Amino acid sequence: MYLHILAALSKAISTLGMVVRPSPHRWLFFLPVVALNGYCYFNEFSEDSVRANVIIETLIASDYILLTDIQREFRQIGQRDAIVNAGIWARLKWTLQLLCSPRGVGWAHTSIIPPRPHISRREFLRSRLLSLVVAIISNDIAFLLTFIDHGFSKRASTFYQRSILWQFWATSLFFFRLKSSIEVYLLIIALLLVGTGLSEPDTWPDFFGTLSDAYTVRRWWGYAFISCFIPQSSLTISPRRAWHQQLRRVVSSHGKFAAQRVFRFSKGSVASSYTQLYIAFFLSGLIHVTSFDTRPVWFFLSQAATITFEDIVICFGRKIGLRSSPTTRLLGYVWVFCSLTLTFGIWLDSMNSAGIGDYDGTIILRRYHGSLLTEFLRDKYIRY
Repeated sequence: MYLHILAALSKAISTLGMVVRPSPHRWLFFLPVVALNGYCYFNEFSEDSVRANVIIETLIASDYILLTDIQREFRQIGQRDAIVNAGIWARLKWTLQLLCSPRGVGWAHTSIIPPRPHISRREFLRSRLLSLVVAIISNDIAFLLTFIDHGFSKRASTFYQRSILWQFWATSLFFFRLKSSIEVYLLIIALLLVGTGLSEPDTWPDFFGTLSDAYTVRRWWGYAFISCFIPQSSLTISPRRAWHQQLRRVVSSHGKFAAQRVFRFSKGSVASSYTQLYIAFFLSGLIHVTSFDTRPVWFFLSQAATITFEDIVICFGRKIGLRSSPTTRLLGYVWVFCSLTLTFGIWLDSMNSAGIGDYDGTIILRRYHGSLLTEFLRDKYIRY
């Protein structure tokens, strides 16, 4: 419990550092944040969920206190003047609104959010409540399927020792389970905030894009296409993405800082673009590390390498005259699925080693997990 208290204290200090007006000494707020979060992360009694949270909070504090002059650079849509000259309570409210919108919904500094729902509060609550029911059912089915599958357990053999058919199945099931569980959590928050009048419906667009947009690995993870072979003036930066964007600002701001202010690469250059790409995925890997096992870092770095290869192939295809068509998109979907399956094993093995594969995340079906039925299913489950 005391680790949670220390993490909350760290959050309060970092928030205060964002509320005070910019000054040459504002970076001092970051020191106790790093100290407290470091203690929470390396404490022997800390849980993986706490470690992931303090890494995210440290990166947010680093971005909003050290790297970005948020009070001068950030504006909400419709905000005319910088918040820096407002009173302390206005700055506090503004900062809390910023922290409550990690995707940047309603803020001028983001452009990757899908269309915002311009519907009434009643219609929003009705539609999102239905979505929540579907997400809970999907979540429970997914966790039940992983519970009865011996490949998702601490005693499982390694991913690549199992059949290729099972590898495809496990990859699909894991991302379906992860998507469903994230949606349950975020939909509950959206319903509470909109239902109580603390948020408006149009501040809660869909959390995930559609799978039809995921015909490249870059689009799957949500990073706009940037190529080293196409002139920058001809690029189309697409906001389409399939995966959630909750961590996008956290990981991208540090890559941009390193590329443009540390290495001094030109904005939009090949070196700048791919430096940002690899740093973003490296930080994503750090956030997903469990039990000090670094294999998730290698998984996420492999996604950056895959995107690099993918960019080269796409650019070569355009050079020889290939254009987007139903056939190329179909090939793209197959490519995304196969590349995720090919690289996913090291991440699943890491989670199984930490015992995450045995985690019971069901909501409605939890009471039945110890039943004779589930034990029978787990013993008789078809092993591919």
